[in-house]
Amino acid sequence: MLGSSISTLALAATYVSGTHGQTFWPSNQVSTTICQWGQLRAAVIRDTVYLDGGDLWWKPVLNNGEVGAVESDNNPLGITWKLNFSQPFDTKGNITEKFQRLYGNAGGPGTNIAPNYYDGALLYNNDGFFYYGGLLQRTNSLDDPPGDRVRGFRAYSSRPGVDIQPQFIDDVLDKGLTRQIAYGGAASAPSENMAWYFSGLRAANSGPVYVPNGVARNLSNAALVVVNSMVTLDMTTQQQEKWDFKNFTDVPGRANAEVVWVPVGARGILVVLGGVVDPDFATPTGKSQDSENNKNKSSTFMSTIDIYDVAGDKWYRQNTTGGPGALTRGCAVVATAQDGSSFNIYYYGGYDGVRQTDPGAFSDDVWVLSLPSFTWVKLYSGTGQARAGHKCVMPYPDQMMVIGGYPAVQGVNSLQCLQETVRLFNLTTGKWVERYDPAVWSKYAVPDAVVDKIGGSPTGGATKTTPSPSFAPSLSAVFATKYPMTKIQTFYPYASAAAVNNTNPTVDPNQDDNNGGGGGGLPSYLPPVLGVVLGLVFITVIVVFFLLWRRRKYLKNRGASEAGTEDTNGNRIRNWLRTQPHPAPVQAVKAPTVASATEYFPGSNTDVESYVPQMTIVEMMNTEVYKPPQPPTPPAALPIEMADTSPRVELHDTGLSHTDIINRHSNLGESPAIGRGAVNNGSYYSGTTNQIDHASTISHPASAFGATVAPPPPPPKDSPVTSYRPDSDALGNPITVGSTPTSATGTGTHSTLRNNVLSGISNLSERDRSHLRQISDTTVSSITSGHAHLPTADGRILSPTVVESPGLVTPPSSGALGHEGVDYISARPLLGRLQQPAQSTPGAAAGAASSPLRRSVFTESREDMRDPNAGSGTAPRQ
Repeated sequence: MLGSSISTLALAATYVSGTHGQTFWPSNQVSTTICQWGQLRAAVIRDTVYLDGGDLWWKPVLNNGEVGAVESDNNPLGITWKLNFSQPFDTKGNITEKFQRLYGNAGGPGTNIAPNYYDGALLYNNDGFFYYGGLLQRTNSLDDPPGDRVRGFRAYSSRPGVDIQPQFIDDVLDKGLTRQIAYGGAASAPSENMAWYFSGLRAANSGPVYVPNGVARNLSNAALVVVNSMVTLDMTTQQQEKWDFKNFTDVPGRANAEVVWVPVGARGILVVLGGVVDPDFATPTGKSQDSENNKNKSSTFMSTIDIYDVAGDKWYRQNTTGGPGALTRGCAVVATAQDGSSFNIYYYGGYDGVRQTDPGAFSDDVWVLSLPSFTWVKLYSGTGQARAGHKCVMPYPDQMMVIGGYPAVQGVNSLQCLQETVRLFNLTTGKWVERYDPAVWSKYAVPDAVVDKIGGSPTGGATKTTPSPSFAPSLSAVFATKYPMTKIQTFYPYASAAAVNNTNPTVDPNQDDNNGGGGGGLPSYLPPVLGVVLGLVFITVIVVFFLLWRRRKYLKNRGASEAGTEDTNGNRIRNWLRTQPHPAPVQAVKAPTVASATEYFPGSNTDVESYVPQMTIVEMMNTEVYKPPQPPTPPAALPIEMADTSPRVELHDTGLSHTDIINRHSNLGESPAIGRGAVNNGSYYSGTTNQIDHASTISHPASAFGATVAPPPPPPKDSPVTSYRPDSDALGNPITVGSTPTSATGTGTHSTLRNNVLSGISNLSERDRSHLRQISDTTVSSITSGHAHLPTADGRILSPTVVESPGLVTPPSSGALGHEGVDYISARPLLGRLQQPAQSTPGAAAGAASSPLRRSVFTESREDMRDPNAGSGTAPRQ
């Protein structure tokens, strides 16, 4: 059972181009190739084969073209190599540049987190693998990792649709399990999420096991004792992997047997091939302890095959026909006929296990064991590249890739390098090929040599389906059960990467930040990294420029829109006026004319005539302007339209206009009595003025300061409506005689001038007068929108009419008397009129009330201000 599984993140996987192999290079080295790679471990995870540990020897190439002495660095960085099946390569080229490196040693050199293991296995499924077993180099500087601790690598998440970062994990074994074992045979079944480690050797004291190298070494730490058990790993639930072991008594244990999983039965079967009992590689002397025992027992491991049924948890021993003699440290793969009628196990290489220094003991042959007939067929016989201690994987159904290995041992100083570090064998044709190309593959077809033995055709249909003389008891029932092949996932075909000239690399690996040392050269991973970074920078620059261009375009359009808004605001009244009916001309009343005390803009003084039509009040002023008739010509001029600057009637929530800002929020709109914003103060307005955006009720000026004013009775029906000047006594203002105010009782002579009707111009707001002067195009801020019935000084009730707009306005003219007239058009706060004494002169009176608003250029002469009720020759009242 599994102990406490601690799946902890040990180190994020770092992938670096594997152009460089050796960890440390001399200063005159320019490239390297793999010479030998014995007893490595391998795992196939989807589209990649991972290679770890082993006895790796390098062949350096110096800058003078010579080949340096072969050397091994013992992999102090704990590198696990990986080769992606999308990489094409020539088998006779330098495969080193095709490898990428996975650094498992978090602390770099000088730690024992991930030491280099010799022998052992990688147990895997489609998502990751665990390192298990193997030998260590003895060292006095570092302690060995704990015997119950194993390390793993998680490449993918087992949950569909969930991505994870590749990471190392640590796991703790339980139930007496230990990783201190070597020389076992490993098999993995990704479709079952199961892996196994069969038999192997351990130390006599069940403690640490080390690489044997020298006669003087203590045999107590040598792996010489056969293990009669099998370790199982269940990886069904990620991060909850379960470790277990099973003892066996009727199956002979051995060293370096080759174990394969075959899709037969409910959960598959394990087939154990070869192995030896007293190998020479396990002793410090390099000689078998009992060569005769090894010869007698080990020779039977190819003729009588041990089979384990996973579903039934049962071992079987099955006799075979033909076959090689004793072999160990070979490699094997399984190819299934297209119709499932045969399962063909390909076994390549190896040696007899007792003559490691004899080149004749090493095999370069390819044997096929066909099931269920259990017939051996020698498919290929060779002598040129015999090797042992290598690994085999299947990138495609018809291909066997052989990686690493070593030839006969001839001493450290005279190592013989492999001609091809990686070889490729076509399982269908039974021939070796010199190039791997992920774009070139096909379905597996049974070779003709095998068809000749088992019958059928290359696609299947085997006729020999039972062993000779028969199945082992009950084994036939296992073969009669079909395995659900849909459980087996495939990840081919692989996208073919661009072909690369895989000649000897010419880059010094010391430039790798993990390699240390000095030297020149450019790391191979730098160009793609720089390409990605520069590409991102380029894209960022394009995006920034695009955004800036959009912003500039937006601001430009906004500026044009704002300017256009001003123009649109200026044309709103005009557009509205065009939709209003033109009032019929009425009898014009000559309005009195005064000269302005101060002209805001220079210009000639002209007479102003206003025609006051009798009309009912509408929501908005009628601001139509007509050119008056010129006597004696009858009035027949076409109307002259004002510039439309007011918002539409329904747009009461528009923003402040320039005039609103001046009147309400600046010191230009101050009144000495009321203060800032006086023009916007409801108490500051006369009884004939109101602000549009507030739509407030017009009140009498006196009520604005607390006076009680009785509501006037409604005006008589059809009574004329009259508009008075703001200072008229008809509106309740104090009566003056000359320059002295009198009581409100009516004593003294009151001014008939003050009771005169206001001109239409006088009844306009400052904004409307500004439009008449054509000095502004901003929005009209106020209009006359109400009226009240006001008492006069003698108690009479008048019914003033607030005229919405001037009827007809004549062009301005100069005063007839040649001097300034009373400026009653200028905007004056009523408070000033109520609080300040009357001025002695009209000009003074005009300027008495301080108003920050612009004064009108429209003036009236004193001659026009005569009392219409007085006889001729009566002087105008002051």
